Amino acid sequence: MLNFFGSGSAASGGEDYENETTMLITPNLSEYKEEEGERLFTRRNTPSLVAFFVFVFSSGAFMSIITPFLPLELEKCGAENWLVGLVFSAYPCANLVAVPISTRLSGRRGLGRSKAFALGASLEALFGIAFGYAHVFAPVKWLKWLYLCIRFAQGLGSSIAYTALMGWVSDKFLTRLAVVLGFQEAVGGVGLMLGPALGGLLYGLGGVALPLLAFSCLVLASLPPLVWSMATEKLEAAPSADDDNDGASTLSEILTVSELINASTVNSTAVTLIAAIGFGFIAPIAAPHFEDVLSAQIRPGEVGLLLAIPALLYAVLSPVSGVLAESKYGYKATMFTGILLLLVGFLLLGPLKIFGLENYSKGMWIDQILALILFGIGAAFAFVPALPDMQRSVLHLGPEATNAMAGFFNGMYCLGEATGPLLAGLRDVLSLPFVCFIISLVHLVYILVALYWYMSVKLCQSALRKARSHSSLVDADDPHTAPLLYR
Repeated sequence: MLNFFGSGSAASGGEDYENETTMLITPNLSEYKEEEGERLFTRRNTPSLVAFFVFVFSSGAFMSIITPFLPLELEKCGAENWLVGLVFSAYPCANLVAVPISTRLSGRRGLGRSKAFALGASLEALFGIAFGYAHVFAPVKWLKWLYLCIRFAQGLGSSIAYTALMGWVSDKFLTRLAVVLGFQEAVGGVGLMLGPALGGLLYGLGGVALPLLAFSCLVLASLPPLVWSMATEKLEAAPSADDDNDGASTLSEILTVSELINASTVNSTAVTLIAAIGFGFIAPIAAPHFEDVLSAQIRPGEVGLLLAIPALLYAVLSPVSGVLAESKYGYKATMFTGILLLLVGFLLLGPLKIFGLENYSKGMWIDQILALILFGIGAAFAFVPALPDMQRSVLHLGPEATNAMAGFFNGMYCLGEATGPLLAGLRDVLSLPFVCFIISLVHLVYILVALYWYMSVKLCQSALRKARSHSSLVDADDPHTAPLLYR
């Protein structure tokens, strides 16, 4: 595999050399190598991890639990289609809008991580309960607007809680972060998949209130152990880290955007945005597209089963992606593989007419199912390593930087998630194969840039080896002083 994605660590050569390659350097992470074999599910970690996964599952379900019944409830209120779509998009849009606020609240000059998480999770849960009982106290003519406002408030709470929680998780489980986030994506994916089914079941048993109340209680149940864990670790670290905290506080005061920009943050941003846009594009076009190419009489249940293929694979393979990223294969190689698989998936979804496939044929069914399989695998490989790679590259800048990266990652994901459905609207003026081809080109541009970067790295390393006998600025054979990228 391309060594660009898996080699090197940080630059620590001469001053002149460092000044010339600032944008290419990632921090020295050699001090963490000794802990890479650290056990994850220890007696001390397990309660925090269980509470973390309960929160992630509940938040994932909150994204989709309203799917079966909210359109029906909004229809009773006289809401038009555009407003129904707006209510559904309010949650991710609020996540995006709240990123600067979330980062500020989670920082040292804000509430701090534990209090910010408690605030955000409480907002998400309490407004969830309010959503369930809004029909009791609000007039019918105002109910649709109240639903919109409540979903937006829930999204704000989710953004604050996620930013604080990811900042804490990034510090606590640094050496196993990719694996932890792999399990997080798996658990969150299960919540997202089961949300509609559980929401429909609970709605049938107790109306709108029961599903929202049940999952709000799950979020609240995860609060005490997580807040206690955050606060306890902060207290344990304080007595022996006064000097370090002073230094970090000073550093956070002069932290600038330019300090957060390096090869890893730029690469992870591009991967997250591209993959989220592509993945968000599929759901709105699935039903009409499958009617066009698979069967004019395809039933909603069959469409749901087809869409369950990528969702299931994503949930199952996310932990595998985390383990792979932490292995010698590397973070960037895993992301590169994911984007490559997504590229092929979109070419097949189109579908490519060069294969001579006919609509409604067995070959077309195979083509579309293969595309969905590639979407599930590709998304798992692209998303999971992105945040850990970002966090490792800014770790030397302190907690403010890891908080900022957690919020930024969430914002980029939500931006892609909101942009994908907008691209689906191009289907009104362009054919679906052409739209898929455009999305494929975006993936291809990333791949070409990554390959160009790899070639640049190899040429630089070759030049450094040749100059080694004439200069002692950088030892290019030392993985801890090699410039450019770490794995």
